Amino acid sequence: MHERYGVWKDSINCLFGVDADKKVRDEGFTSSIESHLFGSLMLMNVKSREQNWGRAYSQIAGNGMDHYGVGIFTKGSLACETGKGGTELRRKGLVVYDLTQPFTAQTSDLESISLTIPRALVEELLHQPDDHCMRFLDPDDPMVRILYDQLTSIYQNVRSLSHQQSLAIGKTLALMISNCLNTASGPTRETTHQRSGIMNMVRMRRYFRENLGSPDLNPRQAAHDLGVSRSKLYNYFAPYGGVYNYIRDMRLRQAISLLNDPLRARSSIYDLALECGFSSDASFIRAFREKYDTTPGEVRNGAVVSERQTTNTNDLVDKRYESWLYGLT
Repeated sequence: MHERYGVWKDSINCLFGVDADKKVRDEGFTSSIESHLFGSLMLMNVKSREQNWGRAYSQIAGNGMDHYGVGIFTKGSLACETGKGGTELRRKGLVVYDLTQPFTAQTSDLESISLTIPRALVEELLHQPDDHCMRFLDPDDPMVRILYDQLTSIYQNVRSLSHQQSLAIGKTLALMISNCLNTASGPTRETTHQRSGIMNMVRMRRYFRENLGSPDLNPRQAAHDLGVSRSKLYNYFAPYGGVYNYIRDMRLRQAISLLNDPLRARSSIYDLALECGFSSDASFIRAFREKYDTTPGEVRNGAVVSERQTTNTNDLVDKRYESWLYGLT
């Protein structure tokens, strides 16, 4: 009993940092995770006691998860002071979280079903892909109700899905989730204008993703290759802090993935910096520290420490779902 909370905290740390009152930790603490990998998605059924949940920049840097999560609560409640669309999850509503952004939330004793989906599957379908961390979706919206029922049904049938069925469901869910998020705030003149430029944004984001490793990638070259003016390019990426900031953040996300890739453990920080488009290891380390308040080397060493810390609990918890999470693409 006295080891339960520590094992739970260590296991769920690949997704969230958690904290619970001492009384909850010490008196009858229970939790369970049932996970199913199908196609490029992972479905989890989580049961646990009341606690605080969060995701900090150090955690974002430490595990490199570049995914969205969509969750429903079949029991219990969820509250977040910085939630979008409200501060509490309504009954039969959905919560969306972005694992590249920090947040804090609180839950009662709970049972939930959540879907983890790689950013690449939905990012280009979203009008504002970085505006949905702790987004509460209204159960009065018929699309939200349909998606709620779909997640419940998938959980009930996930054990019997074939590979082809899993792939088809993944595409359907990506479209439905994107539709719910794109209409979450309701249509306005501003969102209508944003929709008119969505294809340009999709094309631009794809261009930057494909050319991320090029040291010559800059606003001037991008504007030339994309056939748009630099002023128009700057306007498109103003919500992201500008073109340079957008490129830097994408490169840092790629760097986090490489730092946590066991197959790249022997690659030097300098080689990873060049692969991600930085001109030197010094500029890479400086940008990394400014964003995540830690260094690439510390992240790499931290991953090794984490693995050593969990070896003593291998007989207490099944760790496969963590490997599945890191492998989602």
